[in-house]
Amino acid sequence: PARAMGALVSFNCCCCNGDAELWDEAAFGRKSVILVHGLASCALQTKVAPSTYRGCALPCSNAVGWDLTWLSIEEVITGAQRFRNVLELRNVMGVRKDGTPVLSTGNLEGVSVRPYPGLEGIARLNPGELIEVPVWLPLIEAMAPVYRLTPGSYDWRRWGDVVYMEECVEALRAKVEQEHRVTGRLVSIFGHSMGNSLVIYVLSVLGTEWTREHISELVLVAPAVMGSPKQVSAYAHNPASTVAGLPNGMSLPAPVEDFLRRCMDTAPSMASLLPMRVGGVSCFPAHHVFVKTPSRSYMIDDMGHYVQDLQQRLPAGRVPTAKFWPMIQEEFHKIKAPAVPTHIFYGSEHATVSQVTFRSDDLLATPEVSATAPGDLTVTAASIEALAASWAKQGRAPVHLHMGPRNKDCQEHLGMLKSEWFCRHALAVIEPGPPGCNGHCAH
Repeated sequence: PARAMGALVSFNCCCCNGDAELWDEAAFGRKSVILVHGLASCALQTKVAPSTYRGCALPCSNAVGWDLTWLSIEEVITGAQRFRNVLELRNVMGVRKDGTPVLSTGNLEGVSVRPYPGLEGIARLNPGELIEVPVWLPLIEAMAPVYRLTPGSYDWRRWGDVVYMEECVEALRAKVEQEHRVTGRLVSIFGHSMGNSLVIYVLSVLGTEWTREHISELVLVAPAVMGSPKQVSAYAHNPASTVAGLPNGMSLPAPVEDFLRRCMDTAPSMASLLPMRVGGVSCFPAHHVFVKTPSRSYMIDDMGHYVQDLQQRLPAGRVPTAKFWPMIQEEFHKIKAPAVPTHIFYGSEHATVSQVTFRSDDLLATPEVSATAPGDLTVTAASIEALAASWAKQGRAPVHLHMGPRNKDCQEHLGMLKSEWFCRHALAVIEPGPPGCNGHCAH
């Protein structure tokens, strides 16, 4: 086994012959379920213009047209420099729907990036390769015999870019309305980790009436809507180690971390996962200190100062997403409690980072973990419970908490999504189909 993307996963030999049958089966069902992935949990394809050089790679890895990049084991081995460089973003000026010019992101010149199409792009991070890295595959296999499944895929690097966030609103609206028309039934949405931030934000923008006309319920797995204390270290110091799901206090070798950080630090999504208020409400204890230095402490309302201090004290270009932080906060202030029944699945069996400490005020060295709290290795259980309590207090719709069994794999951030326990219980919370439906109803 190897640890990848925040969960213990087995790298198994991939037998893709049955996949076509699985995708066909998932195209039918009593109602539609949209699956929305989290950070780094959707495969990405890239296309590089023929005249563009984006790093050294072996000739055998050169491809014409769209090529699997994230997370291609073949690409990492044969073209590591290009793998990193084509995923890098640059800051550009964009325009919001209302015509307001704002800072946005774009791919490097000569590079195009898109989510891998279809369920294949979220079932595994490296579809079609011999050694598979499964993510949503167990849930898809469990649900396909009964439900019509479709991915809510997006470029997870760009979440937190307000121009792209507006595009996500329209994309998810169109997908939900299409599925509603096809089945004639309300749609269920499953989200994981950062994907839940996208779902809740989009529904808050679209409003209560639209949500209740199209959505039956939400199933949120390990939601990171309120941010993660672990992210205060990952944001500018060890993002690759965090995405790889290494245990507390462990990091990738410094040269590897430095190599990968160059592209990961350009993603606004890394800023969107810092602890913050959601709809004006903090989900963390009053006066909780997330970051300590010899001269000061940073609490929930100090995250903006923390980002500014990182930008000022780290080498130039090390914190390219600092200017996105105020815009992200403003957008997350719009978030409201869901207007439809919501089921939250979470864990508490793992010691999860709740505070880090820098030994020096220069903030140069990677901080040390100085406090932990029960959670799933990424999100603290108490913050999820506080989020649920806040939503329940708003009284817009029932909110149900589901704690996994005391099995550490079932309670880990990504392992939970792939666990047999979750696959079984997720089916139980979805609105049932019409009487006599055998799972493949005609619509």
